[in-house]
Amino acid sequence: MLGDVAGLELLHLQCNSGQDSLSLARLGARVTGVDISDEAIAFATRLSEESGIAASFERSDLFEWFERAVADGRRFDRVFASYGTICWLSDLGVWARGIADVLRPGGRFAFIEFHPFAMVFDPGWKPHYDYAPKNPVAEAGVGDYVADSGTGLAIGGYQEGVVGFTNPHPSFEFNWGIADVIQALIDAGLRIERLTEYPYANGWVGFEGMRDLGDRRMAPPATMPSLPLMYSIAAAKPEGKQGARDGAAPITIRPWRPEEGERLLAIWLAASRIGHPFLGEARLLEQQQLVRDTYLPMADNWVAAIDGQVVGFIGLIENFIGGLFVDPDIHGAGIGRALVEDAAARLGPLEVSVYADNQAAVDFYRRRGFVETARKETDDEGLPLAVIEMTRSA
Repeated sequence: MLGDVAGLELLHLQCNSGQDSLSLARLGARVTGVDISDEAIAFATRLSEESGIAASFERSDLFEWFERAVADGRRFDRVFASYGTICWLSDLGVWARGIADVLRPGGRFAFIEFHPFAMVFDPGWKPHYDYAPKNPVAEAGVGDYVADSGTGLAIGGYQEGVVGFTNPHPSFEFNWGIADVIQALIDAGLRIERLTEYPYANGWVGFEGMRDLGDRRMAPPATMPSLPLMYSIAAAKPEGKQGARDGAAPITIRPWRPEEGERLLAIWLAASRIGHPFLGEARLLEQQQLVRDTYLPMADNWVAAIDGQVVGFIGLIENFIGGLFVDPDIHGAGIGRALVEDAAARLGPLEVSVYADNQAAVDFYRRRGFVETARKETDDEGLPLAVIEMTRSA
């Protein structure tokens, strides 16, 4: 999928402890690995030094890293990600656009991941989880899957480490379906060249009774039918074409016009159905009427437009963000970021209140420099829905 990487600039997303990064560097690639874990990046850097295999490793939240890389004009010939990566990402649109933005024209993205269909089962092969659920799946904590897989993942020989490891930190995983992944890459302007499914998992013993087909290719028990446990995608950035943001029509931010009210209400409802599904359709329709009659007239509303079409808006009451909504059809293209930065340039410090259950919004504001200052257990209507108050200094 990657092709000959000798002499190429290669970006390894969510590189963990760097072993795959250094394997690719041994093939001649100039490798940059990115991961959010301090421990993983420290280990990868030390492994590079001790092995004498040159590679660079950067500790960062992936979405924040994409923003900086695009701003700095960094480009790569290959982008690579593998095994247990996108389950930690809350927004595949941002992920795919980031990949497209840092790929050079003609560059390629290679991706291999555990199959979402396999994630329907519990460890005993009993169907337990929804396929591609819309909300993150809460887990007690990531276990020691390397130890659980024994020699499957320890190619150089298994060495026992911590026995009976228990992770005290809960986790939340996003189990994306294959259609989610493919569509995100297509929407980002990449061309899908290959999609392959595999009836085995490389090394990972994630379920009971798995058997080795050879070369540590772990399959379900012989008593079960064959089913896909991994899939891979190869996608290319077309020659002569720019990324999702590069060369795109500029975003214009301006005060709203009253005749645009219905367009803003449509964006509000579409975005709220995705961000606030816990409110229910009936309450959302009630709130839409309140937005029409009260909030739009009282707020200082600014819209973002592309080619004259309104695609998002921000409602401000002095320096408080009463609402920020973007058309879901163009989510991940930097509209929300542009609206927030424009408001900050005009007003300085900003404040916002966000439903705690809208994790994507909480993460968005944190990436924009907002910090939590308070938390309430009920919303403005007295409903038992936690609200996080956040502030961004000038």
